[in-house]
Amino acid sequence: MSTTVVLSEAEVFLAGSLIALRQSINRQAGIVNQKAGKQDPITTEQVGVYGELAFAKWANVYPDLSTHLRKGSADATFRGWTVDVKATRNPHGDLYVDARADKLADLYVLVHVDGATCTLQGWTWSAEIPDRTASETAPYRVPVNLLDAMPWFLEIDPKG
Repeated sequence: MSTTVVLSEAEVFLAGSLIALRQSINRQAGIVNQKAGKQDPITTEQVGVYGELAFAKWANVYPDLSTHLRKGSADATFRGWTVDVKATRNPHGDLYVDARADKLADLYVLVHVDGATCTLQGWTWSAEIPDRTASETAPYRVPVNLLDAMPWFLEIDPKG
């Protein structure tokens, strides 16, 4: 069961500012955007930031507005658990997790972004993602139908 969040005009404006800052800082530092589609890097950043803001709004947590170098870090913290938000414009897109064995978040959330309308498709624990070997470089795919429903996310016990 998915849930939809619509970003306000103010949130879209905030996202635009955050995108410009992150894009500039990351590219100056030589960090390559890990885009999975043919879209331009700004669109990739936009989809990601919209997804992050939509999740934060839904989960009632403060969004990560940092502009420091962000290579593979978690996007939010929920009840002590780190969350990595993965966003896509593909309405039938699945969750793809980087092939790193050192998982950088406790939980992953998939968000479908269509303009300011963001649909939180589901989530999974990082422990449910198999560890990858150094030779496995392709992202791990979790089909959307195997993700846990978003309402269950709110039932997660605090970490610790």
